[in-house]
Amino acid sequence: MIRICIVLPAFNDWESIQQLLAELGKTGLEDGANNVRYRVIVVDDSSSTPAPELWPDIQASSVDSLKIVRLVCNVGHQRAIAVGLVVSRSEAESCSAVIVMDGDGEDRPVDIARLLAASATAPGSIVCARRARRSERFAFRTFYRIYKFLFGGLTGTHIDFGNFCLIPIDALRAVTSQAGIWNHLAATLTRSRVPLVKIDTRRGKRYAGQSTMNFVSLVVHGLSAVAVYTDVVLVRLALMAMLIAGCAFAGLVATVCVRLFTNSAIPGWASSVAGTLLILLSQAVLIPGIGLFIVLNQRTARTVVPVIDAPNYVESIRSMYSRSDT
Repeated sequence: MIRICIVLPAFNDWESIQQLLAELGKTGLEDGANNVRYRVIVVDDSSSTPAPELWPDIQASSVDSLKIVRLVCNVGHQRAIAVGLVVSRSEAESCSAVIVMDGDGEDRPVDIARLLAASATAPGSIVCARRARRSERFAFRTFYRIYKFLFGGLTGTHIDFGNFCLIPIDALRAVTSQAGIWNHLAATLTRSRVPLVKIDTRRGKRYAGQSTMNFVSLVVHGLSAVAVYTDVVLVRLALMAMLIAGCAFAGLVATVCVRLFTNSAIPGWASSVAGTLLILLSQAVLIPGIGLFIVLNQRTARTVVPVIDAPNYVESIRSMYSRSDT
């Protein structure tokens, strides 16, 4: 029997969570996959509406247990996932992997079988689900392409998957020990140096309610991904600034030569250009210096390590359901 731990972040979306668990409970009993059992951890990100007391749809299903981890305050989607991953380490002895998925239905439970199949062919690798085709509105897709372009230019890499992923237990400790998952899980996985396997999936339909993500939240989410690569971004910006400084210095030298050794200079023209180039040169020199001190400060300052700090955000852990034979 294969046991999988499922981590679901939640904020006032209990109706969707209930439907997801009902669907999840069927996946282990259909298509010849009746040897798969799930231990579900729902991370309640300090919801203002209480979690249901009864979960009848998971009775006699492939869900062996359900725990609700209540956080002391709202920390956001990504940090709720980080806390859930740390809590899931307690299931390490009985589970072979941890699957992170959203609880609104857009990550489809039927795709779990494909994650498991991909993991079986590449043991030890983290399996990430990427959207084969996006179904969002045109405006969202446009801004998403712009974001991917800017992210690639700043970091030298690209992210084409989200939170839906399978993390083998052997890799879980390495993932939860990295500070980056406190800001952005997918970006951290690309820096984890753990082998990644990607499979294409289709976006499901939201079960109930409306998404709480707005434009500002999406921008913050994108910036959080860039924050994982802060050192890389600062080095790239510093190199770009040095290139600009070199061009400005060459332009300044050329301006002085034209002014002193030729008759082509127009009165007032050389001083204006020289002043502009001096300002550009000073700024281009200042940026790498600031970036250098920021990188050095990050290497000496203590950062949040989820495996150590995440328990401080847990208010309570409630066992809502547990099969008697588990």
